Amino acid sequence: MIKVNLLGDNTKKDFGGYGQILTGLAVLLALFSVIAALHIIQGKQLTSINSRIAKAEKRIKELGAVKKKVDDFKARNAELNRRIQIIKVLENNRTGPLYVMDALGKSIPKKAWIDEFTEKGLNAKLTGIADNEFTVADFMEALQKSPYFTGVELGVIKKTSLRNQSLRSFVISSRLDYTGKRGQKKAAQKPGAGTGKPGNEKVKK
Repeated sequence: MIKVNLLGDNTKKDFGGYGQILTGLAVLLALFSVIAALHIIQGKQLTSINSRIAKAEKRIKELGAVKKKVDDFKARNAELNRRIQIIKVLENNRTGPLYVMDALGKSIPKKAWIDEFTEKGLNAKLTGIADNEFTVADFMEALQKSPYFTGVELGVIKKTSLRNQSLRSFVISSRLDYTGKRGQKKAAQKPGAGTGKPGNEKVKK
């Protein structure tokens, strides 16, 4: 049997070209689909990141408000502590001298008396008279035991007379502590100072 090709060879070639076009379109469509999918995924990721950034910024603002409250509290607390310290100083200045004078009165022996008590910058000088060196030593020892006197030292002791009686005039120096907290911390003393031994003091005739 004889077969006759009425379309000819060009018809096959045309169908082949359409196939390539369709394949190319399918590839492009698949590529566009992949690109669209990636764009959607990236869009979702970007939205998620923006949402996290917004939450982080909101949290930062909240923490900033908390930090401001903490700073305000610290400032108020510092001011309160400053005022408390001022009140303590005023209280010490008000009651401290009373305690010092009370301790001084309790420390003076029966055979001694104070003629002058001066203070400058918490440095006190006591000038007085006693019947002998041992009474002066007892007086210094009593001052040493008081929490309001520290670093008690004998400056000068010399013979004097009053109503035909042989006495001893003395000058004692000491640091004052109105709070009474440093009484146990004795300041360094000069050799022989505060011992009450006549051989270690300056005796003036």
